[in-house]
Amino acid sequence: MKKTLSIAALLCGLCTGLHAASMATTWTGAAGPTEGNTYDVNNTGNWSNGVPNRNGNVGPDVIFANTGTINVSGSLVDTSDGGSITVTGNSNVTVGGTRWTGNVTVGTGSSLNLGQVDFKSSLITLDGTLHLNVCGIDSGGNGARLVFGIGGILNVDQKMWGAGSFSVSGLLATTSTDIAAGEFQFVTRTLISSGGFDGGDVSLGDFLAADGSSLTKASAKMEGNAADHQGQYYVYKDGNTIKVQYVVGGAVPEPATATLSLLGLAALMMRRRRA
Repeated sequence: MKKTLSIAALLCGLCTGLHAASMATTWTGAAGPTEGNTYDVNNTGNWSNGVPNRNGNVGPDVIFANTGTINVSGSLVDTSDGGSITVTGNSNVTVGGTRWTGNVTVGTGSSLNLGQVDFKSSLITLDGTLHLNVCGIDSGGNGARLVFGIGGILNVDQKMWGAGSFSVSGLLATTSTDIAAGEFQFVTRTLISSGGFDGGDVSLGDFLAADGSSLTKASAKMEGNAADHQGQYYVYKDGNTIKVQYVVGGAVPEPATATLSLLGLAALMMRRRRA
């Protein structure tokens, strides 16, 4: 049975030891909002382990899990140098003020909205949506690696400054139950939507299938019969966006699914026979 490879599993080797000295604190919202669904970032009662702060020269790990839709006013502390922001559990989080940022993880069904962000040696893992007003690269770091899950996307209202220090890679859903078994289609997906790129070109890296199997990078945009391009993808810049084109094939129902379907059909026939 094929399984979707999670981005976390894909990157676990890269992440080992990155946060060993980081202080983790999780959003609780226990102090309640100041108005509507807006909360104060500096209210200790909204955090499990106190307001996020740096531990010496190390940024904290800030976690938003199962929060629903919230707006957090005030300036979030600098999370660079080993720290992170993680948003999971179908959370929709807007943080008013933040700039220097370390690693970022946005899970499936979740979104994180930030203002001006300078990434510093950052690993940005997107199964959900990251929305920024403007972003760039801190000159004291080693750029930013964007790793996309099968539904991840980065939206930037203004330019991406220092674009040459960003790289993209990730996973692609190369099978679908919405397509008949044995049929193939081209799919084009937007990875980055921005107001432009400044300071070089985003590095276009490698992608794997969702089950972790290898794919082949095409030399140009694919045309013609999609079946002739099975297992290939093409990642490219298109104006102010970064897109990836790939081939999706119809998924054969897994044995368990097929068995349940047959049992359902048999039950229906038995009811009709009794009638």
